[in-house]
Amino acid sequence: MEDQFNTTLVNEIEGESKRPQFLTVLCVISFIWCGIAFLLGIYGIFANTPEKMQENIENMRKFSPAGAQQMEEQMIEQQSSAMGRIQPYLNIVFVLVSFLGVLQMFNLKRMGFYIYTAAELIPYIFIIIGGKQAMAMMGSMGGGTIQAAAMVMMVLMVLFDLAFVVMYGVNLKHMNK
Repeated sequence: MEDQFNTTLVNEIEGESKRPQFLTVLCVISFIWCGIAFLLGIYGIFANTPEKMQENIENMRKFSPAGAQQMEEQMIEQQSSAMGRIQPYLNIVFVLVSFLGVLQMFNLKRMGFYIYTAAELIPYIFIIIGGKQAMAMMGSMGGGTIQAAAMVMMVLMVLFDLAFVVMYGVNLKHMNK
């Protein structure tokens, strides 16, 4: 095992690596993003407890009683729906599956591309399913401005995900089955 590592390291240093530099850079960026997303997901699970959410609603009540009321109704609706309760855990699963796909592409395995693509695009189906509820929650926090910012962020996320899928797709010719 150590001998294989040394051979790989020497080949990369001498420039004889089969992996194109562009693919290596894409994978490193994706590894970093997966790590950040994983940590944010774990934080989200522990930081968004019903007690913490209720505390946020009470703080908002000082500025906008109507907005706080809407936010509270949305929180109750989210906590009562199965999808609302499992969504944070699904996000972590998708991040881990995405990481697995990137790891396989880093090792020049074509299957990683399909795993990565699925892990990046399937969550948008869940967003579409629960989108009305999520957007209503954001809208109750600050009106149209927050809702518009959330839409801009969503569009940027989709564009970045599609851009990475396309960039990885361009590198499929360098990957084995």
